[in-house]
Amino acid sequence: MESPFQLLRLPQLAIAEVLNLLNIEEQIIFSLSSQRAETLFKFLRNKQLKPKLVIEQDYSSCWIGKYVNQNRRLSEILIHVCSTRERPRGKVEKVKMGNDLVDLWIDSKNEQFFVRTHWRHLEMGIFVVFDYICNLFGVGIFVLAVSREHRKMIQMSAGTPIEILDLHDIHGEIDEYDLNYILSEAKSKYLVICVPPKSFQLKGHHKNHFDSLIVDHACWVTIDYLMSLDCIEIRIRERWFLNEELNRFLMHWINGGSPRLKCFVADIRDFKEELALKDINVQETEEQTRIYKSLSKDLEFENLEIRRNDGVIASIKYSGETFSIAVWPDCDDTLHRSNVVEAMKKLIRV
Repeated sequence: MESPFQLLRLPQLAIAEVLNLLNIEEQIIFSLSSQRAETLFKFLRNKQLKPKLVIEQDYSSCWIGKYVNQNRRLSEILIHVCSTRERPRGKVEKVKMGNDLVDLWIDSKNEQFFVRTHWRHLEMGIFVVFDYICNLFGVGIFVLAVSREHRKMIQMSAGTPIEILDLHDIHGEIDEYDLNYILSEAKSKYLVICVPPKSFQLKGHHKNHFDSLIVDHACWVTIDYLMSLDCIEIRIRERWFLNEELNRFLMHWINGGSPRLKCFVADIRDFKEELALKDINVQETEEQTRIYKSLSKDLEFENLEIRRNDGVIASIKYSGETFSIAVWPDCDDTLHRSNVVEAMKKLIRV
């Protein structure tokens, strides 16, 4: 029996108006109804609506977070995406995503959408879904959080722009070979990495241009590796730097190294000013308190400053076995900073 309302028979202008009235769940369902519907949606959709995708692995579910255009004053909607080996309960539809036939079911709860797929190889299921949605809305990945099959996930996401890459090795899978591969091939603006303490050896220098690098259990991080980076922000935890190493890094910055660096935070035990700040001119200023708006966590400084050879000023602080440096001016004008900060807070400990 023919449906009384044939949406695809309307003029394209009318179809575009209807699509703009649909929520994200309805838009995805519409695009999956046929190849023509998918093609029309990509052509006619509201280009100002830019979902931000968050793919999370090995937690209660995978996430796709949607951050809409602020000028339209639309609320944030989360679409959770999960791939499971066990066939789920409830209504399951077999749909086509790209060249794959996918068992898919969608439901909603508390204004959040859940997109689930049944797949023997979990990583492939995740890839099929996020690849389809990235192509559907013409977007990259906002956060890719990986906790297993790290090498495979990075290989599968190659070519897709990634804002924040969060790598946690909770199962102890990453070996020295994998670590060097990740540091060489991972492409993202912000990298958060946490691996169990092991005797890793870095092979060569991996000159990725991360805006932000945050490392937990960072015993494998060398001072030479840090000086080879081109980052805006570097945070190193659970790797105790020697005073001489800190001095070497600061002198590297003073002499023009790491020119994009705005923030550096590292653990140092038994801090000795005469060694850590050897041959460095430290000035006390009249300004007593200054707040640096970091990409991940704001920092408070007092009145100690150092200068780069070109005159650029940075505040320094040693407190609670942590040494911090912030280069002024700070980065509070970073594009979409509020979204980045909120996402980073969820990925790293305060």
